[in-house]
Amino acid sequence: MAGTPNSGRSLVSHTAIVALALALGQAAAYLVSVVAARALGPDQFGIFAALLGILLIGSVLAMGLQAVAARRLVHVTIAERGPVAASLMRAGLIGGLAVTAATLAVAPFLRWWLDISSWPVLVGVALTFVPLTWAGATYGVAQGREDYRRLAAAYALVGLGRGIGGVIGALVTGGVLGTIVGLLVGTTAGAIAARLIISPLVARPAAHLHRVVSETAHATHALLALFVLTNIDVLLARALLTAEDAGLYGVGVIVAKVAFWLPQFVGVVAFPRFADARRGRATVATVGAVFGIGVAVVGATALLPGLVVGIAGGPQYTALVPVAWIFAAAGAVFALGQALLLTRLAIDDRRAVIVVWSAAGLLVVLATWVLPHTVTGLVLSALIAGLALATVGVSAAVREVRLGKDHG
Repeated sequence: MAGTPNSGRSLVSHTAIVALALALGQAAAYLVSVVAARALGPDQFGIFAALLGILLIGSVLAMGLQAVAARRLVHVTIAERGPVAASLMRAGLIGGLAVTAATLAVAPFLRWWLDISSWPVLVGVALTFVPLTWAGATYGVAQGREDYRRLAAAYALVGLGRGIGGVIGALVTGGVLGTIVGLLVGTTAGAIAARLIISPLVARPAAHLHRVVSETAHATHALLALFVLTNIDVLLARALLTAEDAGLYGVGVIVAKVAFWLPQFVGVVAFPRFADARRGRATVATVGAVFGIGVAVVGATALLPGLVVGIAGGPQYTALVPVAWIFAAAGAVFALGQALLLTRLAIDDRRAVIVVWSAAGLLVVLATWVLPHTVTGLVLSALIAGLALATVGVSAAVREVRLGKDHG
């Protein structure tokens, strides 16, 4: 049945609806950055960009739990799905509280390293991890059940809630604290709405799951390595560049994140297929699609850099125009690296994390000791590290596909 015309049309429909939902959520999220860049100014926006980097890195538990939930639900019987989903939802809430506690524990270090004077800002960031992680479990339940309509609705609700809250906070208060509080309130509202959407997929009593903590820890570790790699440059910008250049870099990161997140829907829809007999074909299709989208984004940015920078940050960030395409290229190669990592997480491969951490180490070395402490030097460090990761990942995927064909 997987190869019938009807199933093919169904896959296209599912991909389209997830892509639309992610686009809506991401557009709202990026609107927060665009509005904040104008409302806060370069210096304050540099702080806000660093805080967004912390939120992204801290959200890896949500993504790890999503991956484990989806993988688990692919392999359980129909009768087990509801109780397993209930257990995973509970794990999401507990995990969110744990990340909040951990963030509060390291808040003094973050305050010193990022030169942030406001304690309430860091508390607001920490509290945001509760709804973010809970939402990750919600996504995993819908994804594992391959119920892409509910998954799309959940993505859209959380993304729009977070974006609307952040925009209102930035416009009303004109400060970092108000923007963070807006993100917290909006994300919480979206997560609650998403949980209601997937309620038909959850049944009590919750099942007792073995090894879910271990599996989630390993998936989270791999995604943590990836998000350190894709976000450490924002934190390095705050530490290595002047306040003005850090603000410029923060706007450049908006361009990179568009290229990074734009093909995300491909891996989301393909992930359950990575975990079963559809794996080989899904890997080839995913790598090709993500690569093609990346080329299109980089090409468009190279052709219209002034327009891209104008939309991302406004006229006060025109210094980014000559290097805008490099930010897009860095985001595109990171997107390819993420897609390849998902193919490994779907089979609980625990070796790929070594390569990701190596790429992150390469980025830090290049940015800190090899290339100049400028906007261009830092983004080139990110691009080179991303290319290294993508090259290793593509090589491993090619070997696996070839072996599969030989064995077939």
